[in-house]
Amino acid sequence: MLRQLKTATYASPTLAIPVNRLHRAHCTSRRQAQWLTRSSKSSTDADVPKQQQEQQQQQPEQNPQQQLQQLVEPQLDASKRRQLEDELRDPKNFLEYFLPRPLRLAFFGFSAASTFVAALISAAQLIQEPALLAAATGGAQNLVINVIGLLVFGGLFYADSAAGEARVEQRRQLRQAQIKSGDREVFRDEQGQTMSRLKEVDDDWIARRLERWGKRDGMPFLGPKKAAIIQQLLQQHQPQLAVEVGTMAGYSAIKIAQVLPPGGRLVSIEKDLSWLLVAKRFLWQASQGEANKQRSTPLGSTVDVWWGDAVSKLPEVASKYGRPIDFLLLDGTPKETLAYLQAAEQHLSPGAMVVADNAGVFAEGGMKPYLQYVRGSSSYSSRYIATTLEWRDDVEDGLEVSTRL
Repeated sequence: MLRQLKTATYASPTLAIPVNRLHRAHCTSRRQAQWLTRSSKSSTDADVPKQQQEQQQQQPEQNPQQQLQQLVEPQLDASKRRQLEDELRDPKNFLEYFLPRPLRLAFFGFSAASTFVAALISAAQLIQEPALLAAATGGAQNLVINVIGLLVFGGLFYADSAAGEARVEQRRQLRQAQIKSGDREVFRDEQGQTMSRLKEVDDDWIARRLERWGKRDGMPFLGPKKAAIIQQLLQQHQPQLAVEVGTMAGYSAIKIAQVLPPGGRLVSIEKDLSWLLVAKRFLWQASQGEANKQRSTPLGSTVDVWWGDAVSKLPEVASKYGRPIDFLLLDGTPKETLAYLQAAEQHLSPGAMVVADNAGVFAEGGMKPYLQYVRGSSSYSSRYIATTLEWRDDVEDGLEVSTRL
C-alpha cells in the first residue's frame, strides 16, 4: 500500500516499537483527515481509555456497579495489602527504592514524637527553673530547637502520608478504568474478597489495544464494526485459504484469524517493511495466553505475513499453498484495488468471496473503476454492505462484497 510515512511510537506493557505512521495516498475531499500519531506512555500506568467501554463478565450474584463499588471501597485486609503493594512497586527515585514509604513514615513519626516529648520537657524546665538558670543551661534554646524539629518532622510525616493516599487513589482510578476498558477482570479470592487482576495478553487483549490506538490517533485500521461484519462473512463462508492486501499493524489479520476454520490459513501482504515488522510482533503477542494454548494451532501460526507489492505477490499465493484462494480482503491503496483483483482473479476458487474496504468513501474516487468492474461483470455477484468509516460514526462508508461465479 502506498502511504506517507511519519514517525511515531507505540507502546504496550510488553512491547515498545518505533513505527512509522502512514496516511493512505489516494484520498478524496471526503476523506482528507490526517492520521496523527503521538508518543504514548506505558499503557499499564497511563493508558486510561476514552472509547466505548466493553462489558466485563461478572459474577452471577453481582452487577458491574456493585463490583466496582467493592473495588473502590475494598475490605480492610485487601486495602492494607494493596497499599503495601503500591509502596513496594515502581519506586520513583533512588531514595524511594531504599526507603519505601512505610519506613519513611515510621522515621518521621518517631522523630516528631521524640521532638514533641523533648519540647514538653524543655518547657517544663523553663517553668520550674529561674530565668537566669534557664539561660545558663540553654533551656530556651532547646525548646526552640525541639519545636522546630516537631514542625519539620510533623510536616514531613503529613506530606508523605498525603502522597501515599494520593497514590493509592490514583491506582484505584487506574484499576477502575482498566476494568471498564476490559483489560482487568474482577474476581473473588479464596477468602471471598473481591479483587482484580490484569488480563493476560492474548488476541483479544491485543485487538482492544489496537482499537484504542486507532480511535485515539485515527489510524486506518479496519475498526470493530467492519471487523464484525467480515468475521460474520468468514464464519458463513468457512474459507481454507484467505488472503488480505494491506496488513498494517495486523488488526484485521488478528480478527480474520480468530474465526478461520480448522486448517484454515491467512496470507497477509504488506509492502511497507516497517508495518510488516510491527504486524509480526503483534501477531506473536496475539498468540500468547491460555486460550491459545487450548487451540490446536496458535493464532499467529495460522497467519503468514508477506513483504512486497500485492500485484506481484497475489499470483504466488495459490501456487505456494497448492489450492485456490477462497477469501480475499482488499484494503490497500484504493486506486489499485482493481489491479489487486485482476492479479488474483485467475487464482480464485469458484464461489470465492472478495471484500473491498472503503467502497463508500472512495466510491467516486480511486475505487470507482473497481466498483464498475465487479458490479458490471458476469463473473461476480456483488452487493454493498453499508457501515461507517472506522472511528467516525458521522462518515458513511461500506464494504463491497463480491462472490466469484
